[in-house]
Amino acid sequence: MINAILQGIMSLIMGLVSVLLSPIDLLIKQFLPDLSGAFSAIANMFNYVGSFMGFCVSATGLSSSTLSLIVLYYTFKLTVPLLISTIKTAIKWYNALKP
Repeated sequence: MINAILQGIMSLIMGLVSVLLSPIDLLIKQFLPDLSGAFSAIANMFNYVGSFMGFCVSATGLSSSTLSLIVLYYTFKLTVPLLISTIKTAIKWYNALKP
């Protein structure tokens, strides 16, 4: 019986909170944009930058093999430290969780 009373009180409190928060929820839905707008803006920016990328690459006068080596170098330089850091973190977590 006490359990039923407690469940009824909790149900009443959740209903009141829902009623009180519904106008705030409607305001958030109405005035804040969703993430699809932000993602489409980012995609549009990359399309805009990409439209000039070919001209910029050809204006440098570098061969395609030189450009590919530069891209490979920076890819290696940016991903290896991240990989090492990830491995160190995984080992640290493993040692912390080991019994």
